[in-house]
Amino acid sequence: MKIEEFVNAQAGQQPAGQMLNLKAVEDIVSAAAQMTTAEEQKRQERLALLRGLRVTTQTVVEPEQYALSVDGVGFFALDDIHGLKSKQKAGKTTVFKVCTAALMGGGQFRVKSELTEPTVLWLDTEQKPADVKGIIDDVIRLSGRDAEYIDKYLKLFQLRKMNYETLISDTRLLIEDCSPQVVLIDGVVEFVASFNDEQTSRKLIKDLMMLAEEFHCAIVCVLHENKAVDDQNMRGHLGTVLSQKAGTVLQCQKDATGVITVSCPDSRHGQMPEWSIRFDEQGHIIDADLQRQQRLQAIREEKAAKREAEKEQMLQQRLDIAQRIINKHGGSILRSELTKTMEQQTHLDRSTISRFISKMVTDGKLFEANKTITLTAQTACPF
Repeated sequence: MKIEEFVNAQAGQQPAGQMLNLKAVEDIVSAAAQMTTAEEQKRQERLALLRGLRVTTQTVVEPEQYALSVDGVGFFALDDIHGLKSKQKAGKTTVFKVCTAALMGGGQFRVKSELTEPTVLWLDTEQKPADVKGIIDDVIRLSGRDAEYIDKYLKLFQLRKMNYETLISDTRLLIEDCSPQVVLIDGVVEFVASFNDEQTSRKLIKDLMMLAEEFHCAIVCVLHENKAVDDQNMRGHLGTVLSQKAGTVLQCQKDATGVITVSCPDSRHGQMPEWSIRFDEQGHIIDADLQRQQRLQAIREEKAAKREAEKEQMLQQRLDIAQRIINKHGGSILRSELTKTMEQQTHLDRSTISRFISKMVTDGKLFEANKTITLTAQTACPF
């Protein structure tokens, strides 16, 4: 507010006919000046904050620090949030177990740790206590670490009973208390009343991003995909915002044989190579890369055999047509006439028919002499 406006406003509050005295005017001017100074100070403080966020050619940026890698390609960078998605019961928790075992033991299958003795904070919001306790058993077996080491570096919490209203503040408290390098949230949907509430979803993801930067950790959030088989997007507004803001989004898919394959459909930087796991007869998690490669090879061979069979069937159908035409012409026909007639009957172009006839001659199913096509070599006409 300008000083003149402030004085006039104060004067307007005086009884009719009564003028402001000099002291009152000085007080008004002093108050207006102080108000202007406070507003300007607030403005300058805000501007200083914004200037501190500017990136220039001289800005020094630390290289990405990844929690894990596959074949030398890092993923789950610190100071950022990430996503893990799949259909229901498709292996998300199993994937978390493998990642945790890699962090605890230095590596698991093709997944390698990029951190030294990291602390992992695992928040499970979905499973009952017995299932959560089973996570520790699997991590011990996979990593080869003893119970003392696991209890020191794996902070596992069963939060199924907690209310969504407190989960984000509880997460902050646990991060402050445990100082983890990696935070795994198995069931981030429980942090909101509705995953279709855009405002709440945006606030949650923003809060998680700020926690990741403030405490220099990677926060990985599990969220289901939509139920439709052909829809691989994460659910609701929460999934949309997470996919937009996440540095990495991994996806796990389970095939008919039970093999769980982890891929990286979305990443700001290097795309993690696929890797596969499965359960053996005893219910233990094992590497399944070889089994998957063998299955993929079998599928490729099956598809190739099917394509070849379809091709042979198509060629036989065309050969049947050609043989009928030749028989109708007494066993021999000029190649040009056969080509023209087959074009009319099959509606294929001349070049396709010409290639077909040449192949049949090469394969010994038709015979050609002096531009005449016959069904057998004996009936070829020597012109």
